[in-house]
Amino acid sequence: LASPRAIEIEASNGASDYGNKFGEPVITGFTRSAGLRLANGERREWIKPIMFSGGVGLIDARHTDKDGPETRMWVVKIGGPAYRIGMGGGAASSMVQGDNAEHLDFNAVQRGDAEMEQKVNRVIRACSELGEDNPIVSIHDQGAGGNCNVLKEIVEPAGAHLEIREIPLGDESLSVLEIWGAEYQENDALLLRPQHEELFRSLCEREKVPVSFVGRVTGDGRVVVHDAADDSTPVDLALEDVLGDVPQKTFECERVERRFDDLDLPRDLTVDGALDRVLRLLSVGSKRFLTTKVDRSVSGLVARQQCAGPLQLTVADVAVIAQSHFATTGTATAIGEQPLKGLIDPAAMARMAVGEALTNLVWARCTALQDVRCSANWMWAAKLPGEGADLYDAAVAMSDLMVELGMAVDGGKDSLSMAARAPLPDGGEEVVKAPGALVISAYVSCPDIRQTVTPDLELPGRGRLLFVDLAGGRQRLGGSALAQVFSQIGNSPPDVDDPALLARAFKAVQELIAVRLVTAGHDRSDGGLITTLLEMAFAGNCGIEVALPAEPETDP
Repeated sequence: LASPRAIEIEASNGASDYGNKFGEPVITGFTRSAGLRLANGERREWIKPIMFSGGVGLIDARHTDKDGPETRMWVVKIGGPAYRIGMGGGAASSMVQGDNAEHLDFNAVQRGDAEMEQKVNRVIRACSELGEDNPIVSIHDQGAGGNCNVLKEIVEPAGAHLEIREIPLGDESLSVLEIWGAEYQENDALLLRPQHEELFRSLCEREKVPVSFVGRVTGDGRVVVHDAADDSTPVDLALEDVLGDVPQKTFECERVERRFDDLDLPRDLTVDGALDRVLRLLSVGSKRFLTTKVDRSVSGLVARQQCAGPLQLTVADVAVIAQSHFATTGTATAIGEQPLKGLIDPAAMARMAVGEALTNLVWARCTALQDVRCSANWMWAAKLPGEGADLYDAAVAMSDLMVELGMAVDGGKDSLSMAARAPLPDGGEEVVKAPGALVISAYVSCPDIRQTVTPDLELPGRGRLLFVDLAGGRQRLGGSALAQVFSQIGNSPPDVDDPALLARAFKAVQELIAVRLVTAGHDRSDGGLITTLLEMAFAGNCGIEVALPAEPETDP
């Protein structure tokens, strides 16, 4: 493995370069790093640091539902040619890093081609802008499993006859197996009616995008792959056997007893000393090294990106895009994640992730809390002892809280390769697990994108700072940045104790923003209240005076 610093820098460079070339701005995200040894001897560390970036888009409501396959429809592939990349990537993403052979790991890595992605996007957008005359019947992105997955799924349950040699190759040495299974990116499968063939070919020719009509829907329920090179049939499957009602899998999850020590800070620790450490932490400190090298406004529709205030510091809580160049309606998106707290209590971590997403999202004017929809990304070493049960507890907690708040998850993704074999000084090795992480990406419609609040203190000398305490005065430091900088975890994490209070606070802040009584706002998260206040002062390029209760109620 490369060093964590190298991974952080190179991954960031890749995302920045891709976004710039593709013309899709990165307008939100986070990065996180940690390395701890728990009281039971477990080493929990992101040997591969987490860097999560995102954007948000819009779709015409007329095109949200796919139509089913019909006999004689064309099965079409659009995008870049096939290469020997992403072989077994879907399987490798669920393995402990180091269990796979090195050359297999290398082949499993997917590579990106931003220019091809942009071309494919322009063709699909051209079809979408035809409105009711959109020729695309159904579309499916190519991911895990490559052609063998995307082509089966898009013709289910009707079946199709496919010509494997119609797929464009970037490497003529590929075997049929590799053409069928490679997970090369920037590629989609579509269904088209025969009468739209000429129109679609002309759009692809205009944008200089490779397109191949690889087969037709048959209606017999089978996927047959023909190889014209030797007149063989390497694949002949009944779709019902592979995509039908397969037996439900049973997972046996064992629980592992874990012990957590009380947080024990140095006796001579000062506020200045603690703050000096906390502000250096990757999850708390400035993210300018990730954002200042990428275009965050390309497209002309970005109303709010990561940077705010006169100094353009990376402190924004929410990202907002406009619906069009001629409207003030749009969409807001925000992220919530608190993985270190999950080492103590996975359920509390999941609830805190949902809560953080909402306390970030609240600073953009939203239609209603009940309109919020989310994508849930799970990054967990779920196959290792105790981790499957923790993942289950987190999923149940997230679901229960969202039901109570009236929110919903309508998408998501997972990565289960969150463990790696690391060498020991004595020549042996140990399995290092990353902290299990749930990332909530929330998004909602904005009735007025101009009513978005940032942490930038815009009223120096006359503004008032108000603290809305959703924790009932409790100061729980388990899984906090303060604990982490002293290589500890603690035993009592914060939690969403009162979902109804969270919902009422969300509504109240929204009402204040609507009548323009709030000019600045920021959530309390990593680094605690002092970090929140400092970031607001930094963003506004001004000083602040703060009065706190003399003896707040504490809960170690």
